[in-house]
Amino acid sequence: MKNYLSKIENYISGLEIKDYISNLKNKNPFGVVISSIILIFLLLLYFTIPTFYNYEEFEKEIQKKVSKEFKLNIKNISGITYLMIPAPHFLIEECDLYFSNDPEEKILTAKHLKINLYSKNLHKKEKIKLKNIYINKVDLDIKFQDIKNFYNHLKYNITKPIYFNNSNFFFRDQKNEIILISKIQKFKYFFNLKNKEKKLNIFGNLFGSNFNYSWEKNFSNPYISISSLRFKNPNIYISNKFDKKDNNFTNAKTNIRFLKNYFDLDYKFNKNNILFKSNTKNIINHSKLTGDVKLDPFFFDLNLILSGIKIETVLNYLFSHLYKVNKTSHINFNGNLKINLNEINNRLFENLILNINFFEKKINLSNTSLNLKKMGKINFSDPFIYEKNQKIFLRSKIKFEVNDQQELFRKFLIARQNRVDLNKIYFELEYNIDDGNYFLSNINFDEKENSDVVFYQVNNIQQLNNLISKEFKKVTLD
Repeated sequence: MKNYLSKIENYISGLEIKDYISNLKNKNPFGVVISSIILIFLLLLYFTIPTFYNYEEFEKEIQKKVSKEFKLNIKNISGITYLMIPAPHFLIEECDLYFSNDPEEKILTAKHLKINLYSKNLHKKEKIKLKNIYINKVDLDIKFQDIKNFYNHLKYNITKPIYFNNSNFFFRDQKNEIILISKIQKFKYFFNLKNKEKKLNIFGNLFGSNFNYSWEKNFSNPYISISSLRFKNPNIYISNKFDKKDNNFTNAKTNIRFLKNYFDLDYKFNKNNILFKSNTKNIINHSKLTGDVKLDPFFFDLNLILSGIKIETVLNYLFSHLYKVNKTSHINFNGNLKINLNEINNRLFENLILNINFFEKKINLSNTSLNLKKMGKINFSDPFIYEKNQKIFLRSKIKFEVNDQQELFRKFLIARQNRVDLNKIYFELEYNIDDGNYFLSNINFDEKENSDVVFYQVNNIQQLNNLISKEFKKVTLD
């Protein structure tokens, strides 16, 4: 009973009867019980006052308050109920929500939308203060325009908290087809007046992986915003920092961590140009991107340095996507992309340099090379990507420039009697991107063409050794 009375005393802190209750507890315990009953009755009566309002007339008042305090338009309200448990709130049976900056584009139709209230001034409906909006189990169907409207809402408006729980987000493309579905366990969007911070926190599931997204801006330094995205499985972490102090450019930093690999982007951009700056960090498994992208007309010249990633992984991912891009690319998608991959743990390959040129819906892979450890350099000539039997292949002529003959003979187990003096080896390569199988053909030492091209499958280093040894035997027999 004493604890209960203390709670009542704290609740009515500041009222004139506070001291009266304190004195009663010491002088007349029975009087305290009677006073408590009266107080509870009065409190219950106070909290039930809104149930007597005419909600048909109060609907416009709610719309006005929601528009002012949340920068949202609430329309087509159906059924308003006041409830006091677990806390004072209005429960709207059904309504439509719109952003105030775009009153024509509906965000969603919400059922059982809850508007929580502050306890003060419940007896005066025009002075009732809204605390937050809470929406549970809603399907949010969004398009690019909705994302743009939300970004403007996020960027320019100071609002009271908005919460979504246990909801589904569906994103549609320009053809109105669903291209992405995300389950959202918690969506918290609010402004902290005390710290002058605006925050957005989302906990959900995307592509079968749980994620946590956060965005924040401190209005004591309104030019800077910070965001992060973390996936649990696989373990991916992306952080961003945007600084808009410069009127001409927005300076940005993006850090990506994937397993043990790191990728840093230091760049600035405006409506005409994106410039990726050089990063001076020298860390193992650290990848970088430098160069620039012109937006009007569109053209890019980029240098991507990858580290700590398997060459096969890059080739499989890159060539399969290049094939798709080649079939669907726009005539104005033009530019150059140079990829430099240094893989220190590969038994055979050492450094891959890919020069990819995009020009008027055509992709050129000339001037691409691959270093073999201590032995020499492979140069690709006229490489192209094609589809056969529903599989994607890369095919290219190869010139292998030998730098160390003895290392070549040792690596491929060439018998002494079969060794010849050579500087270059020519052959054709076919790579099955889907299955990861290699095929070699027309191996020779003088760049002669062979009309009868027969490809031999190579699944491992032992098969490659046997194939090369046979070719050296042919040369010595000739």
